[in-house]
Amino acid sequence: MQPLLAVLFLCGLVACLIKFIRGRPPLFPPGPPRLPVYGGYLHLLAYNYRYTHKGLVAMAAKYKSPVLGMYVGSTPTIITTDFASTRELLLKPEFQGRPDIFTVRLRSFNELWGVLFTEGPLWAEQRRFSLRHLRDFGFGRRFDKMEAATEEEVRTLLDSIRCPVAAEKGMVRDGEVLLPDLLYPGFINATLQTLTGERVARDRHDKLRGLSRAVRLFQRHLEPSGGAVNITPWARHLLPDTLSATGLERANQGVQDFVDELLEREKLSFDENALRGFVDVFLAEMRKRPDSHFTDKQLAVMLADFLIPSSTAVPITVAMALAYLAQHPDKQDAAHLEIDAVVGRGRLPTLDDRSSLPYTEAILREVLRLDTNTALSVTHKCTQDTFFRGYFVPKGTLLIPNIWAANRDPAVFEKGDEFGPERFLDSRTGTLKKKDPTMAFGLGKRLCPGETFSRQTMFLYLSALLQNYSFAVSADGYLPSEEDMIPGFLVTPKSFWLRVAARP
Repeated sequence: MQPLLAVLFLCGLVACLIKFIRGRPPLFPPGPPRLPVYGGYLHLLAYNYRYTHKGLVAMAAKYKSPVLGMYVGSTPTIITTDFASTRELLLKPEFQGRPDIFTVRLRSFNELWGVLFTEGPLWAEQRRFSLRHLRDFGFGRRFDKMEAATEEEVRTLLDSIRCPVAAEKGMVRDGEVLLPDLLYPGFINATLQTLTGERVARDRHDKLRGLSRAVRLFQRHLEPSGGAVNITPWARHLLPDTLSATGLERANQGVQDFVDELLEREKLSFDENALRGFVDVFLAEMRKRPDSHFTDKQLAVMLADFLIPSSTAVPITVAMALAYLAQHPDKQDAAHLEIDAVVGRGRLPTLDDRSSLPYTEAILREVLRLDTNTALSVTHKCTQDTFFRGYFVPKGTLLIPNIWAANRDPAVFEKGDEFGPERFLDSRTGTLKKKDPTMAFGLGKRLCPGETFSRQTMFLYLSALLQNYSFAVSADGYLPSEEDMIPGFLVTPKSFWLRVAARP
């Protein structure tokens, strides 16, 4: 009798396991089977464990569907891998939520603060407030003081190339510059100008590079499709290094230390009759509304939300633009000729020149398309039961838009794996096409609030660098490629050298 019971028990166990593996919400997209604990996440790693955005494209090819459905841990998840479905996902009103996961709470005092990873009334209120008041200090619109400050930062960068100070000599050598490292301080300072009305002096730029290192460390330890540390956060106590928990905590502390020091300094010098930047506006609101979302924690996390992109993503885009131009000297020559004809050499390019420099602008658009460093964007969450492209999407489903794949969709971008700024120009007139279909900054209500600011700042830096210098492959011959990018929440290049020569 006992052997029979054992056989029945094993058969029941196998039946339950098969039902679990095959279990999916009704009318759910095709995708890998569900395994215990990690769901389909291990299947994804089997496709490409380093670059999950590429693994998802391979998975979509296998299942013959640009829309995939799988479990990430115990949570149903939908992923889009082509242009049309990704665009629809980003714009769908029911898909604007954010997941409550370990790494989000890690960076916000084990709670949910800020604007990037929050949802609901807190997110709506704080996003509206921040965008309204940041604009007053040049974030997203023309602002003379902001543009003057950015020009000063650009001049500092040019001086660093010509005559580096002690702290910069490790990034400038024998006619070569180290990128993106040399660019980080200027972009962070541009953001600090809007946040505090002040910038960090050149002799203290190491402070800004320290922030950038901490941000890059956090991003490189964070797997964009979820990662084991979010699926099984309890396991970090057993395998802290394997699950990247140690690196995440150390990096987060570095960002917090920078923000804490900044806020301490701003509070000591705060004067409600002379508001210098967004931080002062927020501090004034805190005094008016003590029992509200306007708290020290909210301000600290919001500052991290705004500083993180300028610490990494934006300067990396300019660095990659220079890397591509070093590989394509004919396209660099075209940019040089355009800048010479429109701006000349007697002054630096300004935002007034932007509409007259379509090729320079097209270069930036093409780098943002081809080298989408936020490959899987930020995970969205479904806020109510709905349908998407004929599939049923239950409330709480996670949604991952593969922006990298969408920006290379051959149905939209011919020869999408090649560098071609000309795709953004009218072939008859040479003018910039009005429509930019790329999605590097997202779309819809979750569109990156810093898009306009970032594009303006990148244009000012790239045009000034090309006005004054020519760039070529360094003596070591190395340039970043897709095969050796550093994976993470941002897919980033290793530091690389470029030869730089003053233009005659």
